[in-house]
Amino acid sequence: MSHRPMIVPPIGVGTARHTALASAALVSAALVSLTLLACSDQPVAPATTATAASDVAASSAGFEVNSATATLEWEATARQLVVRHPAAYNPLVAARAYAMLGIAQYGAVVESDAADPVDGGRALYEARRGAVAGASATVLSYLFPDAAAALEDQLTRDGAAGPGGTQPHFTRGVATGRAMGARMIDHANHDGFATPWNHLAPPDPLGGGWIGVAGVAPAGFQFPLMKPYFLMTQSQFRPAPPIAQGTPEFAADLQAVRDATTGRTAADSTLAIFWNLNVGTVTALGYWNERAAEYIPAHALDERSASHVFALMNSAGLDALIGCWDAKYYYMRLRPSMADPTITRPVGPPEFPYPLPNHPSYPSGHSCVSASATRVLASFFPEHAATLDQMVADAGRSRVVGGIHFPSDVAVGQALGRAVADWAMAYDQQPGGLLRAMDQR
Repeated sequence: MSHRPMIVPPIGVGTARHTALASAALVSAALVSLTLLACSDQPVAPATTATAASDVAASSAGFEVNSATATLEWEATARQLVVRHPAAYNPLVAARAYAMLGIAQYGAVVESDAADPVDGGRALYEARRGAVAGASATVLSYLFPDAAAALEDQLTRDGAAGPGGTQPHFTRGVATGRAMGARMIDHANHDGFATPWNHLAPPDPLGGGWIGVAGVAPAGFQFPLMKPYFLMTQSQFRPAPPIAQGTPEFAADLQAVRDATTGRTAADSTLAIFWNLNVGTVTALGYWNERAAEYIPAHALDERSASHVFALMNSAGLDALIGCWDAKYYYMRLRPSMADPTITRPVGPPEFPYPLPNHPSYPSGHSCVSASATRVLASFFPEHAATLDQMVADAGRSRVVGGIHFPSDVAVGQALGRAVADWAMAYDQQPGGLLRAMDQR
């Protein structure tokens, strides 16, 4: 039976343990899981992934609807709220929020198109803007209740922003969006995120050696128990065990961290601090949302297409973190500085400290979420694939230079993230796609 970090009962936990090399194990697991999926109640995943640049592009009477003004505005609002709530929104909590918002926005547009069909032009534009605004205000008010009044004011301003004031199609879109937001909130109330910490240290029967901060809840302790959007189980892509301590391979892995930190230059420290993206920032997944917000206008995507990008990228990113944290608390690998206390971490300005994360080392969470997010982004914007890959490599290197991860943590995290993204993109191609994922319990 799979080991779990807390004493609460596991939810849908897989039992197989891979024994091949980490990267090969992830690929093999993906192929096996795709085969097994045909026998499950989930949709069969095809060989292709999501690459469409636009779901719907419509205009009439000269009114351009290939604009994602509402989606980009509300996504920016979400990132600002994450930054302004550092006490409550660490990178894990923020990833859940981004996923909830993205799927609610996209679902609202899809539902609006079905419930209030129009022939394009201003009516379509207003209906979709209203749907995005209604879903966004509802979900963000749930996540940030202290901002609820300001969010409603933002919705009202959006409605009155067009020529002639608030349009009836905008108002109907808002109602559809609020209903979709309520569906997402219902999902969130049952996703396992609220599982309480039992105030016990996670058990470590495999001898990984990680020790958390005494009396403090381990970060993301509930994530191995959370309901994924797409994965069949939290452990679906659990990698092979980390390199065993006491082996030459472990010594080499540790030496790579020593070399990176003892030879750290000012440029290396700058890199480590830039990619830290901890509390008080938009966080790692928020950073990739910012990249999406750059690419979307350049392609003149409409609201439906833009919300699709955010929904798929963020929900895949959250699933990658769920899979990542399943592995973290299964293997309990110690941090490099726990194996060698002489390993140091860079210290940045007051708003960017570089603390030792209060969760196990393997795999790298930053690498999991970044590789997943960029895999989805590259499917929509392939001309940026090489740049995104380089960014992921830089982010991964920053964790080693920062002294908080072994190189193998990074490599396995990247492989896991990409495997989850490929699975999510295949799921997205099936009937119901993202909305079906939201409604499953």
